[in-house]
Amino acid sequence: MCRSPKIAVDLTSEPARELLHRTEPYAPLSMLRGGVDPNDCTSATLAAGSELYNLVCAHISKLGVSSAYTLDIETGEDPVSSRVSAASLGLGLFSFPSGEDGQTIHALHQTIGEPAGTDCGVSLLHSLVLITPGKGHIGIIKHFCDQLLAAADRTDKSTFTVYRWSVKFSYWQRDAKVPARPLESVVLPAATKAKVVGDVHEFVSPETRGWYQTHGIPYKRAYLFWGAPGSGKTSLIQALAGVLQRNVCYLSPTHPDMTDDNLKNAVQRCPANSILVLEDVDALFGSKREKKVDKSPLTFSGLLNAIDGVGSATGQIFILTTNHREQLDPALIRNGRVDLHVGFGGAQPEQMQQMFRAFYPDSDEELAGKFEAGLTKALGNEELSMAALQHYFILMRKCTAVEAAAGVSAVLEEMADRKEKEKVKQEELAAEEDAVVAPGEDSKASDTSGASAEGVHVHLHLAK
Repeated sequence: MCRSPKIAVDLTSEPARELLHRTEPYAPLSMLRGGVDPNDCTSATLAAGSELYNLVCAHISKLGVSSAYTLDIETGEDPVSSRVSAASLGLGLFSFPSGEDGQTIHALHQTIGEPAGTDCGVSLLHSLVLITPGKGHIGIIKHFCDQLLAAADRTDKSTFTVYRWSVKFSYWQRDAKVPARPLESVVLPAATKAKVVGDVHEFVSPETRGWYQTHGIPYKRAYLFWGAPGSGKTSLIQALAGVLQRNVCYLSPTHPDMTDDNLKNAVQRCPANSILVLEDVDALFGSKREKKVDKSPLTFSGLLNAIDGVGSATGQIFILTTNHREQLDPALIRNGRVDLHVGFGGAQPEQMQQMFRAFYPDSDEELAGKFEAGLTKALGNEELSMAALQHYFILMRKCTAVEAAAGVSAVLEEMADRKEKEKVKQEELAAEEDAVVAPGEDSKASDTSGASAEGVHVHLHLAK
């Protein structure tokens, strides 16, 4: 009769600790050293790089309960010192009050396993585990995380938060805290501004919300902002964020790793009380649904499904921006997907006067009218973008209002200079496309696959 031999396993050995890390959120010994009973606690693991992971790490760092930090460089708020050092949470076990009946939460920030190869070097897998004493107390941890999310999404009259979708980690990354732009500072035709502002105010009213619910219609509103670059689309979005006290979530679907599921997740996970902006939608597909980004895995049906899913977020405001509305497939902007089309064109006479008064508030209407008349006559049939008009006033910042009103010829000179530079650039690009490598010495610089020796970037990852 054969019996299997008994094998003694040392749980304190390095291989055993590695095995525990792969099957448990933490090693029991590390918890015992921190005064926590690993057999009588509740734990929750936060994925490294996720929004909750970043929020909790930042919160613990601000509390001052950590003695271990990681230093990096970030952009400072002071315009004089553009870069400053920034401290983030280091490795270790940290304890702090949850705010829920004085309960204590422990946070174990650790690395797991051996260094692993990534697309750009070697990296360690990080793990953040939140632990509270007693079993079945996940509600305490959830409440703590919900408080952090609510604080992150909170807006006020003076600022709003800009989010950008992280395709790699599939979460909305906080990009910047932006001062709210006064609606009066956005120089648009009065009719256009009144139309949009009136529409959004009517949409967010309690009466409208009740009407949507009564009729079983998804409570959402979608806009198409179309027009040439520099015509005021982004400025109006920032002003609406201040008026409605909403954050702004920018989504760029042209990312080479953006899939149908990733785009759908971005739409469904959009932070509450926000404006979701799908940028440059014309850069994805042509009017016949052909792909403009060859390597993009995103499909046209995936784009439509994502837009249709906006309604899952109650009261969501959705804005698509495009420079070329004529290049969009009609199915993308039909009724039900887009509720209101808003055109942004070149500078109109009333905008010229508004911007003149904005930069020279002490000037009178007569001088503003003189500036507009002179500029309109000088332009003839030429169209001037709002960005170019603003640039003119930047150039004239040291001049008086009278000098600015009389110097409209500088606008034409600037336009002519830009056109000439663009023409030269296009000619250079055309010449590069037509250039053919002649046989001889130059051809030796290429390998048999036709790839240039200088144009190949190789990442080599070695595994055990």
